[in-house]
Amino acid sequence: MSILSDFLREVDEGYAVINTSGIVVYANDFMIKRHIIKENWEGKLYYECFNLLAFVSAIAECIAEKKRIKIFVEHDQMEYSVDLFSAKDGILLRITDITQFKRYERSKKEFLANVSHELKTPIAIIRSILETLIEEEQDEKKKSMLERALRRSEDMKNLVEDLLIITKLESGEEKLRKENLSLWDVVELVFDNIKEVAQNKKVQLINRVDENFKIYADQEKLALLLLNLVDNAVKYNKTNGQVVVSAYTQDAHAVIEVSDTGIGIPKEHLPFVFERFYRVDRSRSKEVGGTGLGLSIVKHIALSHGGKVEVESKEGEGSKFRVYLPVNYSTL
Repeated sequence: MSILSDFLREVDEGYAVINTSGIVVYANDFMIKRHIIKENWEGKLYYECFNLLAFVSAIAECIAEKKRIKIFVEHDQMEYSVDLFSAKDGILLRITDITQFKRYERSKKEFLANVSHELKTPIAIIRSILETLIEEEQDEKKKSMLERALRRSEDMKNLVEDLLIITKLESGEEKLRKENLSLWDVVELVFDNIKEVAQNKKVQLINRVDENFKIYADQEKLALLLLNLVDNAVKYNKTNGQVVVSAYTQDAHAVIEVSDTGIGIPKEHLPFVFERFYRVDRSRSKEVGGTGLGLSIVKHIALSHGGKVEVESKEGEGSKFRVYLPVNYSTL
């Protein structure tokens, strides 16, 4: 035990052990130096030793519920990740300093937001110049090259816009204007925006949402979420395939389901499809286009509404995406 104590005394993490009676039986130097626990902690009850209410509440919950708990705490201008593990003889509390990581994450998001914002104007100017040149150009070969450049500038514009959206969603800066909406109407609006692409792919769009089905959400964000899901379902579908949108209520959530008859997603890729820029098949993605941010935007819009998103897919047989959003019972 002395070897373990010596080791824990030197590590750059905080550790504490509380027995089933709520008495602190161990705390390493990290806890004391960071003023998380009082120096005279030995033999005292946890609520007499810890300097933050967040720790006291989390310990009480862990003892009562006998389950693992994770919280994030700010203290003395530092940020910590706190894990509590329940065991037969008590609980183990582990604290990790994540201040530098959080600062890096914030600086990365600020960088992306600033760069994306600064790129919007020059891209708009380039597109305007290209459009003017295309109108005036008589040589078909040169005109074709200019049109190709215009398409690439359109891709750049879409990427910048998607980066701005996802940065705002991740930072929590994007304020939601939630209201009770007719989901059928929102789906029809999305279908209207994408029907030309679907017709070119010979993919049928089917709205199976009940016309009386209501959903509590920000209309603009919900439409963007559905547009990304339906757009993907069309792009990765088969000729003469279908995209079906349906909805139902389950466990205090409104569930939106977007299913397709497309190429499907291999099982090993499913855990990663909602990550930024993740591509299942890079060659195929290059062919159909897109920024690689669509499903990540879907995930963050769902999270910003207090919901979640999941996918079920089988290679060669299509995919089914489900979005769970909390029901607004106050208006039912």
